[in-house]
Amino acid sequence: MNAARFDWGEELHETVVKSLTTSFGLDFLLLEDKHGGDVNTIHNVRQGVYATDAERQRYEQREGYDSHHYHTHENYIATNRAGKKAHEAGTLTDTYTGERFRANDKKNLDHIISAHEIHHDPGRVLAECDGAELANDSSNLTFTNESLNKAKKAKTMDAFLQTLHDQHTATTHEIARLRSQPALSEQEQKQLNKLENKAAADFERMKESDKQAREKYNSTINQEYYTSSKFAKNVASATLNNAFRMGTRQMLGLILAETWFEFRERIPQIFEKHRHAFDAGDFLQDANEVLRAVWHRVQKKFSTFLTSFKNGAIGGMLSSITTTLFNIFFTTKKMIVKLIREMWNNLVQAFKVMVFNPEGLAPGQLAKAVSKLVAAGVAVAAGVVVNEALAKILVFPFGPELAAFCGALATGVLTLVMNYFLEYSALMKKIWAFLDTFKDKYQKALEYYRQVNSELDRYLLELSALEFAIDTSELAYFTRHLGAVNSEIERGLLLGAEIERRNIALPFEAGNTRSMRSWLSKL
Repeated sequence: MNAARFDWGEELHETVVKSLTTSFGLDFLLLEDKHGGDVNTIHNVRQGVYATDAERQRYEQREGYDSHHYHTHENYIATNRAGKKAHEAGTLTDTYTGERFRANDKKNLDHIISAHEIHHDPGRVLAECDGAELANDSSNLTFTNESLNKAKKAKTMDAFLQTLHDQHTATTHEIARLRSQPALSEQEQKQLNKLENKAAADFERMKESDKQAREKYNSTINQEYYTSSKFAKNVASATLNNAFRMGTRQMLGLILAETWFEFRERIPQIFEKHRHAFDAGDFLQDANEVLRAVWHRVQKKFSTFLTSFKNGAIGGMLSSITTTLFNIFFTTKKMIVKLIREMWNNLVQAFKVMVFNPEGLAPGQLAKAVSKLVAAGVAVAAGVVVNEALAKILVFPFGPELAAFCGALATGVLTLVMNYFLEYSALMKKIWAFLDTFKDKYQKALEYYRQVNSELDRYLLELSALEFAIDTSELAYFTRHLGAVNSEIERGLLLGAEIERRNIALPFEAGNTRSMRSWLSKL
């Protein structure tokens, strides 16, 4: 297509229609973008984001917390016994202060991550892990003084440290006051010991112990869930479902677009025909012809629709897997889910062209084709952003539809602008030409013979038009008419009429036998 003859209106119309019938028009019918994707992940459920209602209900209907069950676990009891022996031997150290326990010190075995927190952890419930087993793992059990353990209770380490920090000034003043007194009662001495134990807390040691315990805890839950058949089945189900819906959307969208293109060509003709004299029978016949034309158009592009379904299905599979991977680490918004899906739809096509190069394009032309597909993906992504932004503003009736149209329009305009730039920009032409210098000898030979073939076709067309003035339909009509004539007189009249119509200059006088013999004798 020549840049001077680039039909912006027609190109924009086709691009917008295809965008409306695929990315923006059929999503409400075939695809449902969810905050956090279609597969439950440990990160998401801890944020209160569930992909399925069944999993949310399972968490809400979990068993109540039973402290006795967690504190009678066999490993909890065994660790307590081992700690008692170490205490008697004088080798037991307080993990939270770094000080060795004295003979008369009261020690407690603490769950670094509280049993209460573990029991109510949505990630643990999702992974279907035994809370008592996790809470009483050796990595989560440690000894500290009774004062710190009772003050910590079921708090998280971060919350407990914040509490100690907030109380530090008051604790220090109270310790100083009690120490300044000449004599203390038994109750005051216990209070002083309690405050001194709390003041001895080493924040860095406590943070480190919590970090190590959580790393082991989260690693166990992640491994248990992400290697389970439950997760694999959920991923497979979501992937196949998204692939089918995405492929269907792309194929159905293109069918609707082609249907509209055919109607758009035929409707003005029907309107002009029936504008002055409308006849219901003729109108129904014309409408029937239009439907047949639509059907033939769809049939001719059936392979294109299948390819579109396949590309859409592959894009849907990859987008579903990508979204799930993202949600393992952070929660994706609905718009991000759609952006991932739309980008993958174009990246699949770009990857196929880049890897397989079905048309045998030279390096420059291949780079241009891939760039156009990537640019189309960027344009669709921009259209999605526009659609989502306007959908929040246009809250009146038909607002979402108007937002979808604006998104499709933005996609169409950006697609045309970027395609025009990639095709006709002087800078990009230089880049494509430079890349074309790297084509091999076979590509150069193939390109040379293509140019030769194209030039021969052009020459033959010009030659037939100049020398013979051949019109194949007229020639076929004349041949049939000539074959139907039964006498020489009629044949002569027909040939004479054709010669006169075409203004053919004969070297003799038609119908004059002497003139014809004279011309023949000169040959």
